[in-house]
Amino acid sequence: MENKRDSDNFLTSRQAAHFLNISLSTLKKFIYSGRIKTLKTPGGHHRIRKDDLFKMIDAGAPPVPSDALKDKTLLGIFKGLVNLLEKRQKFCRGHANSVAKISLKIAQKLKFSSEQMERLHLASLLHDIGMLSIDESILNKETKLNNKEYSIIKTHPLLGEEVVKSLRQFKRLSIIIRQHHERYDGAGYPDGLKKDAICPEAKVISLAEAFACMTARDSYRKPLSEKEAIGEIKRNAARQFDPQMVEIFLKIYKNER
Repeated sequence: MENKRDSDNFLTSRQAAHFLNISLSTLKKFIYSGRIKTLKTPGGHHRIRKDDLFKMIDAGAPPVPSDALKDKTLLGIFKGLVNLLEKRQKFCRGHANSVAKISLKIAQKLKFSSEQMERLHLASLLHDIGMLSIDESILNKETKLNNKEYSIIKTHPLLGEEVVKSLRQFKRLSIIIRQHHERYDGAGYPDGLKKDAICPEAKVISLAEAFACMTARDSYRKPLSEKEAIGEIKRNAARQFDPQMVEIFLKIYKNER
């Protein structure tokens, strides 16, 4: 009999296939080709370590699906919108994928449930979708935004919420997208929420996005080094970011060096 620790750390073949959004037969091909390592139970069933699946995601495997997202056509449309957004924003190439990768690393250490991981991954890809409604002259301005322009930029979480809330399959993502610019100290937008009033997924995306933006090389600003960006994250613990998530983030990057 499998104990709780096994179920927390391992998935069955069927669960793993669902997690990677691939068919069971494709997963088995990965197993037999050695791309996915497994452990076998006494009954001969495969068990796959969750950490190995996250490594596949980091390496560019298919995205983690949401349980409600069975409509691949609809999901494809949203991926197309993300690509369109990044083409409109000339300084944001690859931004959504960078935020998603960092978010998943943090959430894994926070022991998010599979459902939370699924929701987080898609929300992190779609977090800036509201920017599609904002004029390119503002999105791509290379000098400091004036007050009016900045107030327009600050509407994008609400615009993004409206986009995803209008579709039943994506409705659960809307609160995450609305809250991803809230701050731990209450100085964020659009609602000035603080601490535990902000959902955990939005807190993760907030931190991940800040780091991705500070270190982005495709930018009109000179990027910070990872060391400099990490210093900024540390300085803003318990101000902009949840201190627990900052602590986990710092451990992740220390272990990766």
